[in-house]
Amino acid sequence: MKKPYVPFLAFLVLLLLVIPFSFDLATSVVPGWHTTIFPPYFVWWLVTLIVLLLVVIGYWLLLKRVDKINWTLFAVHVLLTIPTVIFLKYPSILLNVDQADQNRMIKEVMLRMKLVPVVWIIFIVGQILFLIYFIRAIKGNRILK
Repeated sequence: MKKPYVPFLAFLVLLLLVIPFSFDLATSVVPGWHTTIFPPYFVWWLVTLIVLLLVVIGYWLLLKRVDKINWTLFAVHVLLTIPTVIFLKYPSILLNVDQADQNRMIKEVMLRMKLVPVVWIIFIVGQILFLIYFIRAIKGNRILK
């Protein structure tokens, strides 16, 4: 039977999209001081990076141990993960910085501030669903062997 590499490769691509090409996002050199200031989004970026790395490893283990992947759960998992990757890759999405009207700009910023927690909740729900699926798939495979 042909092994499904699509889930592994899809999350590997998402992981590569989250990895920044320059790591200067976490440093702020203040003259005369030896300090690093971590911005708040750096913590979420790091958590997302680690979680996606674990998900890639999880799909790799599933690829090696399980013959069939539940494609519906995989599709739901990808759809719940993509918004977080988009918000991390493009932090100014949904913001029109060329806005001349200050009130409209404030409304756009407020909308984005309300969407970010929703995106993180969706991301966490997707990872919990994958964890449940992973545990059931591994336990179900052990029973058959």
